[in-house]
Amino acid sequence: MIKRVLDLETANVCDELLTKLIQDERQYDDSIDENFIVKDYFKNVISNEDNILLCYIDENIVKGYIYLKPTGDNKKGYLIDGLYVKEEYRNNGIGKALISEAINLIKDKEVDYIDINVMNNNLNAIKLYKSLNFNEFRITFRKDL
Repeated sequence: MIKRVLDLETANVCDELLTKLIQDERQYDDSIDENFIVKDYFKNVISNEDNILLCYIDENIVKGYIYLKPTGDNKKGYLIDGLYVKEEYRNNGIGKALISEAINLIKDKEVDYIDINVMNNNLNAIKLYKSLNFNEFRITFRKDL
């Protein structure tokens, strides 16, 4: 079941999942601090009704989450600023279900687009987004110094 997160207890669980997401991204970006921990982030997110935090719950276990926030000129777009499914529950359609539900929720908000950023080596995520008809829009290059 997908539910919108409005309570602190579930927001704190989403903080734990965001920590796992950031740690997973270390495989693509070694500048991420291995000891980084997210605390009380989603507590503030859920206080703004324009932000959308959804979680996928099955058998009282939060298996994944998606977070969207308004972005762009005149808030005409949304950015998926976090999507994470616990490793043991991946490849079961949870990520697709979360994205689909998020898109359904923002359709009523007169939104023109939805963006998501992804590490270029995260091939599983890229495959997921392409399967949901996301198109490559922008490429960012980086030079380490």
